[in-house]
Amino acid sequence: MKTTKTIGFNGSMLDEYPTGVGIYTYNLINKIADLCAADSRYQLIVFSPTKSFLSRSVRLIKLPDLLQSSRFGKLAAFSRFVWNTCYYPLQASKMDLLISTTTHGSFTSTNQFLTIHDLLSLRYGNISRHQRIYFKFLLPRLIRSTKFIITVSESTKKDIVQFLHYPEKKIRVIYNGYDPTQYFFTNEKPNDILKNYQLKDYILAIGPTYPHKNFDRLLEAYSRLPASTRKKHPLAIAGGMKKYTSVLKLSSAKLGIASDVHFLGYIPQNLMRSLYREATLLVFPSLYEGFGFPLVEAMACGCPITCSNTSSMPEVCADAALYFDPLDTDSMFKTINRLLKDSGMQQSFSRKGLERAKYFSWEKSARELKSLIDEELNIQNTYPC
Repeated sequence: MKTTKTIGFNGSMLDEYPTGVGIYTYNLINKIADLCAADSRYQLIVFSPTKSFLSRSVRLIKLPDLLQSSRFGKLAAFSRFVWNTCYYPLQASKMDLLISTTTHGSFTSTNQFLTIHDLLSLRYGNISRHQRIYFKFLLPRLIRSTKFIITVSESTKKDIVQFLHYPEKKIRVIYNGYDPTQYFFTNEKPNDILKNYQLKDYILAIGPTYPHKNFDRLLEAYSRLPASTRKKHPLAIAGGMKKYTSVLKLSSAKLGIASDVHFLGYIPQNLMRSLYREATLLVFPSLYEGFGFPLVEAMACGCPITCSNTSSMPEVCADAALYFDPLDTDSMFKTINRLLKDSGMQQSFSRKGLERAKYFSWEKSARELKSLIDEELNIQNTYPC
């Protein structure tokens, strides 16, 4: 009788320059590995094109570098699809359970958990055409043989039931966490952003990847602030995709605010906590989020938040944010202006955010996933892991 259960983690999307799903993946894998390090009944194996950010204790099956999006773009996405469809089922054929941290997996394996972070492609027509095709035609086929779907918010769970007609009882909500060694509060401001980008007292906005992120309305709302306020509080936009940020740069010029809006591009991980700490506030104008990593990271760093009142955002922030209607530019402008003018309110939301951030941890996420694994493999979780 086989006593050791082999669990394969599909890390084919892991990258040397991780974004949201990559951060989710390596943190979850590392914490699961920590939980089970002393338990001989589990063997964890990770399929990944890189070892970056993974714990040294993780056993790795190395995949081709070609799967990394930061280096190979659309070719990497196509290569991952080919690997998941053709090679993954063969390489993982003898494993007891497969866990995918994305919506990609094997179409022929019946022993897998799939993770759906959001259903953006089914809600908005301006997302990648290839993603829309995948979510509309291939994902429904993939989930037919999926044991469980893991998702990151109650909001996304409702979308899965509504759009994919998947049984609610087979969906498990496991919230994302954050790294408290990376994101934490301190009264000391290192001025890293001032030194590297010559910015201070800025309004921070993160992640203009696609139009649903709603940065066009953010620019309009920001343009309504008095010129003196914009000079004192420039708008710092971090991350994003070139196609969308190019449009936003043109918009800021037309609005006459180009000198007050700074597009910072990709921010190295070692500067991210300083980005939050040195900000006057974070504004998060998105129309839709499956979860919203920056919200938790900002709260953990004590950065006051004003954000949209839609999808998962109120679920994540609870009473630790000042909300606005993301479809109403006037609502957005008034809310930002109100928070900028009230230092007492900023301090209040900072304190509430620090408390709310305690609710989220990768350890908690890993324990909940471990419980689901135990349930599926019929292992009693009586040992201390």
